[in-house]
Amino acid sequence: MEQTSKDVLDIFAARAASNAAIAAADAKAVAAFWMDDVHVQSGEGGQYKGKKELEQIFFSMFKKDPPLFARNPEEVILGESGILAWEKGNWSYQTAPFRGFYAAMWRKIGNRWLIQSELFVSLD
Repeated sequence: MEQTSKDVLDIFAARAASNAAIAAADAKAVAAFWMDDVHVQSGEGGQYKGKKELEQIFFSMFKKDPPLFARNPEEVILGESGILAWEKGNWSYQTAPFRGFYAAMWRKIGNRWLIQSELFVSLD
C-alpha cells in the first residue's frame, strides 16, 4: 500500500506521540499505544508480555531516573488486509549510551492503530 496513506500517517503520528509520552515520563500515556496482550523484546534481550506488566516497568523506570529515548521510524508498510502494519526504524537514548534498531507490529482496532509487538536490538 502507498506510504502516504492516512493509516501510515496515523502510525507515524502515534509513534511521535509515544515518543513525546516517554519524554514527559508519562507511563500511562506510553501504555495507551499498546494492545492489552502486547509482546516486547527489549534491546538487552528481556521479554515482556502484557500492557499491565509493561506499564509497571515504565512507571518504575520513570520514577527512579527517567531515561530519555526515542524510536525513529524509517518505514511503515501496511498489509493488504488494512489491519496490520510493520514499522522499522532506529532507537537511541539521549541519557545513556544505548542505540539500535527496532521493528513493530501494529494492529488497527476500530479506527485506532495499536502496537501488538515490538523487537528492539541493541548495538552497544
